Amino acid sequence: MKASIFTLGCRVNQYESDAVAEMLAGVGFEIVPFGEECDITVINTCTVTAESDRKSRQHIRRAKSFSPEGAVIVTGCYAQIAAEGALSAGAAAVVGNGEKSKIADIALSLVNGERDIKCVGDILTAPYDRVSVSKPTRARAYIKIEDGCENRCAYCIIPKARGGVRSRPVDDVISEISAIAKKGYSEVILTGIETASYGRDLSGIGLSELLLEVGRIDGIERITMGSLEPTVMNEAFVENLARVRGLLPHFHLSIQSGCTRTLNRMRRKYTAEKALSAIERVRRYIPEATFSADVIVGFPGETEEDFLETVEFCRRARFLHLHIFPYSIREGTEAATMPDQVPEPIKKQRAATLAAVGEEIQNEILEKYILEHGESSPAYVLCETYKNGISNGHTEHFIECDFETDESRIGEIVPVAIVGRLGSVLLGKALVK
Repeated sequence: MKASIFTLGCRVNQYESDAVAEMLAGVGFEIVPFGEECDITVINTCTVTAESDRKSRQHIRRAKSFSPEGAVIVTGCYAQIAAEGALSAGAAAVVGNGEKSKIADIALSLVNGERDIKCVGDILTAPYDRVSVSKPTRARAYIKIEDGCENRCAYCIIPKARGGVRSRPVDDVISEISAIAKKGYSEVILTGIETASYGRDLSGIGLSELLLEVGRIDGIERITMGSLEPTVMNEAFVENLARVRGLLPHFHLSIQSGCTRTLNRMRRKYTAEKALSAIERVRRYIPEATFSADVIVGFPGETEEDFLETVEFCRRARFLHLHIFPYSIREGTEAATMPDQVPEPIKKQRAATLAAVGEEIQNEILEKYILEHGESSPAYVLCETYKNGISNGHTEHFIECDFETDESRIGEIVPVAIVGRLGSVLLGKALVK
């Protein structure tokens, strides 16, 4: 029996796809690349935008064309929101976000001739679905610590697809990370749908306390987090962050806007001033910290003045990476019916303007980084891929780096002298033999 998996969307989906692959292998399936003829294809979908829905349906149809006699299992957020749509696109089974642990058994049923299986429970009452990964497929190992979100932002459908906050028990997290550390993995990325909410449904522990526990695991040298919100970054939280052994000094923030009026319309729970204060607080405790951020431009009602406030906010925050999204209407959300929708040409213009500002800031940061990280003070890069004498990975500050090596060092953290860059990618030479 053969199975393939195609993943759309976020890191949580990528982690869950790895877990599904292990479960399928455990019941006898050989995992093959997507596109090869096989008995079972799993499409792990996304529904964050209307375009995500379209791509999810497209890949269901592609899977059927690759393996006309095989069966397609559709899971993930599109499956949760639009089970009937997935079935009509060609799925033989639809599995919701609270039921992924059942996929291997459902796959066996499909091989035995069953069809039109619908396994989509009420995500609002679903418990944490305990799937795990024993051998991550990437050098930077994703570890899911939380599912669900309760922010109810005006533009977002995800709470309907993922339900409320459900934190993974601490012992489960520590056990999984300890096991992969013994297999040689040295960096973990703690991820979730709303990572900052970890522990809200547990007693006596939150994200920073979990991070302190992870930092005590032998073999784990680098720890990265998923997106954070400014609301969690109070004095006590940031003080704890500074104490976590191995925590990398780069933080990805779900900012969305640098204008308080726009944030209020988005139903975000902070102001632009509070967000900037959170960034400055981290820099007080971790002076070398760098930041990246998600920003939406062209949200309904955003004026030119509002947009320029976001531009100024980004200049003051000095983000190393900006992930810029022109607002996209998502049916089923409050924002889809808001008045004063911004015309598409203006959205594109604002995205381009902000991207130019982001590139200017990034160039300044990278040029300074090159000067500071020569042979006497190297950057440390986790080697993630290797080809023809060139390794690629990320520095402690999450800057991509290509560097010359004599042999593959995948999984190793290598001291690298930075000698230049090609765009946003650093160029260097390994200082080890």
